[in-house]
Amino acid sequence: MILYIFNCNRFRLGIYCSGTQLNKGSPMHELDRLQQIAENMKTEQLSHKELIAQRTHINVSDEEIDGMDRLIYNHSLNKKGFREFTKLAPITFQNRIRKAIDEGVIPEPIYQNKQHLFTRMHIHTLMDHWGMQKYSDKYKPRSVAVENQKGGTGKSSTAAILATASALDLNMNAKVLLIDLDSQGTLGQSMISTNVEDEAIYLTAVDIALGKMERTGDYASLVEAGYTDREIILNAPFSTHLPNLDVMPAFNTDERFHDLFWQAQSNEDKTKLISRFAHEVIPVLKEKYDLIFIDTPPQESPLIWMVNEALDCLLVPISPREYDFAATTNYLMTTHARFEGLPSKGENLLWTRVLIVNHDEKSPSELDVIDKLSRTVQDRLLSTYIVHSELIATAAELNRTALDVAKSEKRVAPKKHDEAMTSINSVYKQFIREITSISVKGK
Repeated sequence: MILYIFNCNRFRLGIYCSGTQLNKGSPMHELDRLQQIAENMKTEQLSHKELIAQRTHINVSDEEIDGMDRLIYNHSLNKKGFREFTKLAPITFQNRIRKAIDEGVIPEPIYQNKQHLFTRMHIHTLMDHWGMQKYSDKYKPRSVAVENQKGGTGKSSTAAILATASALDLNMNAKVLLIDLDSQGTLGQSMISTNVEDEAIYLTAVDIALGKMERTGDYASLVEAGYTDREIILNAPFSTHLPNLDVMPAFNTDERFHDLFWQAQSNEDKTKLISRFAHEVIPVLKEKYDLIFIDTPPQESPLIWMVNEALDCLLVPISPREYDFAATTNYLMTTHARFEGLPSKGENLLWTRVLIVNHDEKSPSELDVIDKLSRTVQDRLLSTYIVHSELIATAAELNRTALDVAKSEKRVAPKKHDEAMTSINSVYKQFIREITSISVKGK
């Protein structure tokens, strides 16, 4: 008998778990490893009294550059930079560029400050035209959820930074989608670059996940107009300032997913709500996108269960502070039961990592927490981390990621900019190396 999350009788959060037993001779599954990590962290968790004592003791853009959108300009490459990436000889490169322009593949590059600039659209169009290797040629598509039920852990900024870094990585040449499921945030909405007309239909991931279970609404109207489920799913994402990065924003009406789940009359209907995203939506999106990042809300809810049923990889960001350590410990303590209660029983989970974010390298207390994380999380803790950064905060105020702010803009001191970029790039490199290692086709 399959025991789902909504058949609850044991945990306060509404999760039933009959318990699991490890076979000594078999390899440890990701869920069992997560449970062990949670137990390790629990042994070093401070009491509420200790936490309180410690708490009281411890002190896209509307800008243009010569008529060119700032975000487009920041990611453009000059002729030398583009040629070095292609590894073509100067004459060969020049001939290929001229031929592509003459054939109408791309327009003339933008001439500014005595140099030719190739936008990301130019570059990706040429890479496709020249048949350069794509992510999908070597690797399977993956869905990555960024999740932690503790608010303020940097989930949204982490998801946006990794999605943007993946899209900017020309060597990977991946198509990337960022799905925002936090209806209280504006992550996805702030990244839309398309001018959305007033009469346009705006669909969120929740609208699509609910699909035909709702008889009225925008999705139902599209179905009535003759569009197939696949057509609706593939056309829902919005474009951003990068040609290979799309976004599906959240909206406050997404909260109705919880209401509809609890109002469902049967377990069969609940199962459909939890499973559709995994079995009918994500597979269609993977036909178009190589890397799908999902930003999740800070809550225990049916929406989280829906995501957990659909993900391949789970990334848990944590700020190295005692309150965050305690909250993340509590979250991880319920993770094994949460996945076990899903229809897939967590068999979809291939990779789990904990990522330290917003780290102040000069804080002794944070170093103590990192030491505890190293002891407890062990090999599931990424060795790289994202530093506490003025650049990340400034970028958020501009509705950008830190990767979208050029050093030449002088938004922060040059040293601060370099520190943040070094940190972000080191995390991305480790992240993409590990994701591709579990995604090689043929394995």
